Amino acid sequence: MQRILAVIAIAVTAHAGPASAEDAASADKDAAPKNTAANAPHEAFGDALPIIAAVRVERKQPSPVKAARHLRAGTVLHASDLVSEDSAHDAFAALVGMEVKRTVYAGAVINHSNIGPPTLIERNAIVSLEFERGPLLITTEGRALDAGAEGDMVRVMNLASKIILSAQVVGPNKVKTQ
Repeated sequence: MQRILAVIAIAVTAHAGPASAEDAASADKDAAPKNTAANAPHEAFGDALPIIAAVRVERKQPSPVKAARHLRAGTVLHASDLVSEDSAHDAFAALVGMEVKRTVYAGAVINHSNIGPPTLIERNAIVSLEFERGPLLITTEGRALDAGAEGDMVRVMNLASKIILSAQVVGPNKVKTQ
């Protein structure tokens, strides 16, 4: 919970003012001079007295999202896997579809360090390996030596030549090299 302390200055009139414009004119004639030492601190506020109040404003942070059940590593999150004290929670939308990278127990808070984008290529899977330069496109099969999500760089062994290449994951079981 975030706390903010603010100081507010409010000017409050010391007495009730005249009821009409005629009363105001006669009051000005009868008024004592305002340049006395007693009135000096109040000149900035006119006839009003300053009141200073300290106000604490608290902004409530959204409650953390917790696991509804035991989530093993590799589980893709669904709305039914998540629980929060807030009924409408924006974090649900951000977490649904993500993959759990480390085991999260029921009731534990789901941190961003425990989740990530879903894995599109598993280790030792046969993948389509593409090389594209200009109009030339070469496609062959390879074996993924690492697991990876979209955009990750993984090592892939070309099955025909047994050469190990680095390639970027572009889709399910599909990598592209330069």
